[in-house]
Amino acid sequence: MEDYLQYKSFHIQESISEEKIKELMTKFNSTPGINNIDWASQSVSVVYNPYEISEKEILKSLSVLGLTVTTDDKKSFKNRLKKMAEENKKDFGGKRLDCCDLIT
Repeated sequence: MEDYLQYKSFHIQESISEEKIKELMTKFNSTPGINNIDWASQSVSVVYNPYEISEKEILKSLSVLGLTVTTDDKKSFKNRLKKMAEENKKDFGGKRLDCCDLIT
């Protein structure tokens, strides 16, 4: 049966409170087809049985909790890298990074 399990990661666009995480965990622990759910900083990874629950149903459940969710695909990954690059440029300037400059 484990051969049928799928893994999907979803990007959450806003920060999530501990209360929201507990609410989500309670909801998904009682949902048929969800085998595992893990949280990272602004993403949630779900291991699920696609014969019991679809990706759309998982997205809908996350949306019902008031979360703005996108699937982690190449486009969203590129957007996050671009945002990180902009933040690094703002923090460190446009110059080449040097370990001696970072220590001071």
